[in-house]
Amino acid sequence: MRPLAPLLLMCAIALSACLPAPAPTPPVTFFPSPARPTAGPPPTEPLPRLSLAGEGINVVDYGEANLARLRPLGFGWIQVFNPPTYPIPGYKVLYRVPLDEAIHGDQAAVNAWAERLESLARERRGVIHAYAIGNEVNLSREWGGQPPDPLRYARLLAIAYARIKTADPDALVISAGIAPTGGDSEGAVDDLAYAQALFQAGIADYIDGYGFHPYGFAYPPEHDPDDPAARGLLFRRAEAHRRLMEAYGAGDRRMWATEFGWLLDPREEGMTCSWPELDWQRVPARQQADYVVRAFAFARANWPWMGPMFLWNYDFSRAPAHPDPCEQMKFFSLLDLKGEERLIMQALRQVTAR
Repeated sequence: MRPLAPLLLMCAIALSACLPAPAPTPPVTFFPSPARPTAGPPPTEPLPRLSLAGEGINVVDYGEANLARLRPLGFGWIQVFNPPTYPIPGYKVLYRVPLDEAIHGDQAAVNAWAERLESLARERRGVIHAYAIGNEVNLSREWGGQPPDPLRYARLLAIAYARIKTADPDALVISAGIAPTGGDSEGAVDDLAYAQALFQAGIADYIDGYGFHPYGFAYPPEHDPDDPAARGLLFRRAEAHRRLMEAYGAGDRRMWATEFGWLLDPREEGMTCSWPELDWQRVPARQQADYVVRAFAFARANWPWMGPMFLWNYDFSRAPAHPDPCEQMKFFSLLDLKGEERLIMQALRQVTAR
């Protein structure tokens, strides 16, 4: 971990007392989804052996009973959305911090958010090992429907970094996972443009790791990132973000893939769920399983700069907060709606078995 310069800490803390509301960002325009690519042939070689000790997975219920089936896969990290009050045996914990009312830039709200975060980091030393500050902040939905604002986010990240390091110097601070978008749309800003704006605002001084979400969409993990038809909506989009990290002085930090995965076609389970903006991404169960295994293997063979990769997800299919059986998050899960293991989990069990 890089030492925290006292001057940097003082400047970041000072930001929480003088955070101005930035000028509004102009609205963005529609950017349609690409046509569904032709499915490639299944792999002709056996799936590679994996160790998931340095990898992670997103988990809703981190109770021991729910984790019992996950443990044999050997993940070293879990990302959670409610901060645990006790250590989770066998796992390091990444907590995704909501930005809450701080997104509006009101000074009192920002101060209250910062105070809560510092208190949490102090109370949960040794329980939470890393903090992801916000989520997919290049999407309007993360800003209460308002245009995404990279300058405001950079300031909030600086405040979060200073407060967390003050309370728990050993904790890691990870920037919000940027969502790959394929360009601007009504509710999103191009991921590379947004990331560049963040680096220009100085986030390299306030991160231990850079968050990105290298979803595979409908493409295999090895697919050429320069394929113009894909428009960057593929797993290897991470390579373009890595180039930005190096260009802006963050080359000594690792990227954290805080979400990635492929969307299972619900028809594989006899369901007729449909999502107009997502249907082109759906893949069969066997392809989903193969792609995830190959993605872990590809990253470890080719990306020495990649930190923990968090598969999306273990158990959102069973989350009480999302009762709709056609909620799209459920079709990334290792468990199906009945709590049974999907083919993707069986494949991970097979390739990680000792």
